[in-house]
This record gives sequence, structure tokens and C-alpha cells, in this order.
Amino acid sequence: MEQQEKHTPNQEYCFAIARPGKGTRVFRLKKQAALALCVAVLVLLGGFAKFAYVAYCAKQEQQELLTYRAQYARQEEKLQALLAENEKIQKSLAQVASLEAEVRRTLAQDGESVSRGNIDRKSRESDLRGQGGPGKFGLQNLDVVAMQQKNLAERIAFKNENLGNMLEQLEQKSSVPNLWPTDSGELTSRYGYRSDPFGYGTVYHDGIDISGSYGAPVYAAAAGDVEEACWNGGYGRYIKISHGNGYETAYAHLSSIDVHVGRQVKKGEIIGYLGNSGYSTGPHLHFEVLVYGRTTDPLKLLNY
Repeated sequence: MEQQEKHTPNQEYCFAIARPGKGTRVFRLKKQAALALCVAVLVLLGGFAKFAYVAYCAKQEQQELLTYRAQYARQEEKLQALLAENEKIQKSLAQVASLEAEVRRTLAQDGESVSRGNIDRKSRESDLRGQGGPGKFGLQNLDVVAMQQKNLAERIAFKNENLGNMLEQLEQKSSVPNLWPTDSGELTSRYGYRSDPFGYGTVYHDGIDISGSYGAPVYAAAAGDVEEACWNGGYGRYIKISHGNGYETAYAHLSSIDVHVGRQVKKGEIIGYLGNSGYSTGPHLHFEVLVYGRTTDPLKLLNY
């Protein structure tokens, strides 16, 4: 009976490495050395794997950093564009608000209030919405600027609509002939029946007479287009202006005329000079107001 070979702790392991053309080389390692070698190989492989993982994570972090930087750059570019746009809107808003306030003052001076009060109220309220503080956690600058732009757009929309309404109202008011046409306030003859100034009985006076200094300026009672600017029989030197909405005014007995037919005039603009031409007893302005071709008492409209 064969005796089994006993394996001792110092049992050796053989490793053969074939080398082409040089034969085979055999390495002999004891069990402990072989185990140590295996452990070393495992440690080396683990270290390599860990290094590879760390390198992979570093590369990922670098890629994420590059992506973040690119996103941040785009966000910053968008933020700067919004800030620039907001600045433009702020300047436009300031101009519109200034003009709105000026037109409102002009209407108030004439004893007028804004006709469409609801939009005017909204426009005023939009100026009183300013609030602020240290900021809310998590709210980005881009979000804040975007909200500011939205508020600015709403404000300027209110103001543009309100300003358009007020300008329309002002334009309509400017076409009403209610401005006193001379610097003198001396009313010498009223509208209606009166005695003829040269003693030829009773006649119907189609306007009012305002005495004054010869050569004093005569003003357009409202904005409009000059229809006539000529010598007109007993009226002498004569101007007639159409103001739209059925209104016309006439200025007679002038010493000179300072406008021509087709000329657009503004309310209060000098159109001629007070005189004594035509059927007149002395320097004065004969002033008429016509509504759809029919004369009416000018004192019903004039600020007298």
C-alpha cells in the first residue's frame, strides 16, 4: 500500500514561463511567497481600479464644471441683455411719464380732468408699486430682472394708453374756440340785435366787438386750418379758420394779416393784428364763432 505524500506548510509552487526560442523557465515559490504575491497582485489591481475610478470621477467633475461654466456664461449674457433692455424701457417710461404729467397739468389748467379715469387711475397706481428688501432665498438675479421687465412693460402699456387718451382729449379741446382772441378785454358790442354803428337803424350783429390798440396782436381762438385770408367787403381785412368738429371762427377789421390760406395754426398763435379796416368806426376786432355754418354767441365758448 502506497504511502500518501504529506504536504508541509513549506510546500512549493512551480510557475513555468515559455519563452519562444529560449526554452521554458521555471520559477519555484513557496506557499507563503505565492500567497504574498497573490495579495500583492490583488492590491495592485485594486489600486489601479481605484485610480481609474478617481480619474473617471475627476473627468466627470471637470466636464460638469465646463458645462456649468458654459451655462453660467449663457445666463450671464442673457442677464446683461435683460438689464440693457430694462434700462431702455426705463428711459422710455421716464419720457412717457413726463409727457403724461405735462398733458395732465395742461388739462388741469383748463379745468379739465382726464376723461377716461379708469386707465388714468391704473397708470397712477402702477407708479406706486415699488417694493423691495434683502431678497428671497433661491431667487436668481435673472428671475428678478425678468419680473422687473414684466412690471415695466405693464407700466409703459398703461401710460401709453393713458397718454393717447389724454392727447386725443387735448386735441379735441384745442379745436374748441374758447381762447380770448386779443389782449384787450374791452367788449364794445355783443352778439345779436343792436343799433347800426353808423346810425342806419337796427341790425343783427353776428359776432362780438372787442376794442383795443391799433396793431395789437390777434390770436387764433383754437387750432385749425386757415380757410380765408383776404379783404372781405365790410369786414375789411378778414381771416376765417376751420377748427374741425363743425367749428369755425372769423376775425375782421384787421390792420394786417399774418397767415395764408391752407396754413395750419395752433391755439393762441398770432394770425394778424387789430385794426380799423372795412365798415368800422375805430380800432377793434370783430370776432365770430360758427357751428356747422351758423353763427353763435362767442361768449358761450370764450373764457371771458
